[in-house]
Amino acid sequence: MKTSKSTVVFFTVVLIAGFTACGGGKYGDAKKVIARSNKMVEGFLTKMEKAESGKEVAAALKAFTKDMKEIAPEMKKLQEKYPDMANSQSVPPELGEEGKKMMEVWSKMGSVMMKIQQYADDADVQAAQKEFQNVMKGF
Repeated sequence: MKTSKSTVVFFTVVLIAGFTACGGGKYGDAKKVIARSNKMVEGFLTKMEKAESGKEVAAALKAFTKDMKEIAPEMKKLQEKYPDMANSQSVPPELGEEGKKMMEVWSKMGSVMMKIQQYADDADVQAAQKEFQNVMKGF
């Protein structure tokens, strides 16, 4: 599934950005980015949990894609600044509660992707997926 692979790549990048985004110290400059991304993901999850049609799924995905377009440049900068985070298998302790929250919200994305696949034949969902994939190409 193209969407699933793109989504996994995207979420990995977001996790990398998230790893760098909490607290002071080495990763202190990224705190706002992780907080923003956590809110965006939580909002997306909520919309997807409530979605009961292709149009609702597509609307949620489009809104999330729009949010990701806005935060993507910041995430890319963090990824470039902290390349060591790309290979990390755990959340650095410096990330504190935001890091834990990030892991919690992103761990729920698999079920959301399954819901998107339920509506994979819907034209609106297909268009939203394509737009999402285009945003994710940069990662």
